[in-house]
Order: sequence, then C-alpha cells, then structure tokens
Amino acid sequence: MDKIKLLSGSADEVGLQLQENVDRMVNTTRRWAEILTYDPQPQTGMTPKDTVWHKNKARLYHYHGDKEATYRTPLLFIYALINKPYILDLYPGMSLIEYLVEQGFDVYMFDWGEFNWEDRHLGYGELVSDYIARAVQKVAQYSRQPSISIAGYCMGGTMTTMYAALYPQPEIKNLIYLAAPINFEESGLSGTWLEAPGFNPDKVVETYGLIPKDFIDTGVKMLRPVNNFVGTYTRLWKSLDEGMPVEAWRALNKWVNDNVNFPGEAYRQWIKEIYQENKLVKGQFRIKGRQVKMDKIKSSLLVLAGENDHLVLPQQTRAILELSSSKDKTYQSFPVGHGGLVFGSYAKREVYPVISSWLAERS
Repeated sequence: MDKIKLLSGSADEVGLQLQENVDRMVNTTRRWAEILTYDPQPQTGMTPKDTVWHKNKARLYHYHGDKEATYRTPLLFIYALINKPYILDLYPGMSLIEYLVEQGFDVYMFDWGEFNWEDRHLGYGELVSDYIARAVQKVAQYSRQPSISIAGYCMGGTMTTMYAALYPQPEIKNLIYLAAPINFEESGLSGTWLEAPGFNPDKVVETYGLIPKDFIDTGVKMLRPVNNFVGTYTRLWKSLDEGMPVEAWRALNKWVNDNVNFPGEAYRQWIKEIYQENKLVKGQFRIKGRQVKMDKIKSSLLVLAGENDHLVLPQQTRAILELSSSKDKTYQSFPVGHGGLVFGSYAKREVYPVISSWLAERS
C-alpha cells in the first residue's frame, strides 16, 4: 500500500487528500482494534508429533515428517521454565523444529507443561535429575541410539549444562547453546536489577510460594518497557497500514503473552545462587549434593548468541567455550536479539542452516 499522501495542490485537492488519509487511518485503526480484541488466537506448534513419555505435567514429544530421518543421532530440545516451547515450532514455514525435521533429523522436545501450586518446591535438583535425565534416557531408548544431541534455548541451555556435567550416560555427542546464559558476572540490566542485597529472592519466594507468571512477565518486559508495552502494538498498526502480512506478529504476540508460573525453589536458586552468587561458573553449584563441574563436558559444542540480545549477553553464553573440556567447539554470533536466533526471516535464512549443517557433520 502507498504511503500516506503529503498534502499539496489546490484547496479542494488538499481537502480530498486529507479525507483519504483520515479514512485510511480510521480503517487501519478499526482493523487493528479488531485483531487485538476479537481475532482468535493463531494455531501454533503444528509440526506433527507424538507424546512418547510424560512425568506429571511434563511431556516428551517426538516429531515426524513425510519421510524417515536421515541422521541416526537424535536431537532433543530443552526449553526454559519461562514462556512455552512452541517458539521453536511457531507455525508452518516459521519453525526451527519443522526445518530440522525436513532436513532429516530425528527431533524430540521436552515440554515442562504448566507449573501449579503443588510444584512450588521443585528445584534444579528435581528438574535436572528427575526430569531432564529421564527424558534423555527415554530419547536414547526410543531412538535405540547410544548417544544423542541436545539443544538448549535460554535457561534450557543452562539446565542442559548442569545435566551434561553430571551424567556421562547416555553419551551427549553434541551440545547446541542458543542464547543460553552460563556466566552471570556481567549480565546487563537484568543483573543490575537482581543484584544483592537490593533484590531478595528469599522474600519473594516466602511471599508467593509459586512465582506468578505475571510477576515474571512484567519483570522481563520492564527491561524494555517502551518497546514491549507500546512498540509491539504500533508495529502491528504500521504493518496493517502498509498492507503487510501480520501472521508472524499474531503468532509471536501469542507466545510472548503465553506465560507459565515459576516453581518457587527453582526461582530462589536461579536468582540467588546462579545470578547473584554465580555459583555455576565458580564450581559451587550442586544438584542433589553433586558438584556441577563444567570441565566434565566433552561434547562437541555449537554456541550461538545474539549480538543485540539484552536478556542474555553474548559473553554469558560464550563462557562455556572456556569452562568445558570440549575439543570441538564452534562459536557464532548474529545481529539479532534474544528471539531472533529461533524466529523470524533472518533466523530461517541464516541461523537454521548453520545449525543444520553443523549437526549434519556430527550426526
């Protein structure tokens, strides 16, 4: 659609142009309001899958395409405890999982489900040893392979690190880090806000028990309030006015606002022991009494970071390169933000092929 006309010409011509501009703005605003108020939520997570194992609310999915997998080594995605994992499988044509399935990989994903009051005491001991460890075993059993690859996105990569440092079997052949924080010494604005003693996670957990999803969501969005609370909606209006498709906006907006509660004990550990005390890097973090030593990790590493990521700074992810004992290590950064590694036209064009080609050589 053409840009709004600049007023010029005779008085009658200016009046006509002004009326056309006003009508256009009214029509765009009406459609904008309809989308925000009445449009049904778009379908997401549509790549065909089966649930092959579950524990409480968590589910392990196995994806399948039109043909059998070409590569034998299965790939398991571990997602964060914030939001839901369908950002990795947003909609047909914009899905990292769909892309990798089409490339011939045997893809699994672990979905934590939605935590409720009875889950408030879950900590990383349970999440890593009772959930991730068992999910990895199930993938190995289901695929009948002695080794697997794991891809961890955001906090999912941090938890994958905990697991890989403690469990040598089944063999973790490849580890992929997608904007996954490891070193919290310099963690940007998030670290400033959460710095002790100003921020007391014990008091938050004592108050809530189960950390409400709105508490987490508001905190994350306040890191960039104008962009999150205003810019999101002005971008939709602009796209409508210019006649651009809004499918991607609708799907991403659904995901951004589709949050989950956070187990209180895991929240306490995440903020106090990992953010404030940086115990993971110092070798002081423990899972059920066992010290997490990252130098035990010997898997091949693909470490990807977003140069414009304000949630997980590139150096936070890059730290695993030096802290692990891996010999085969690849690092690459891209000019995107936190979500730009897994979603968007740039990710599909630039990031997806990097993941696929790297894995293909090692699967």
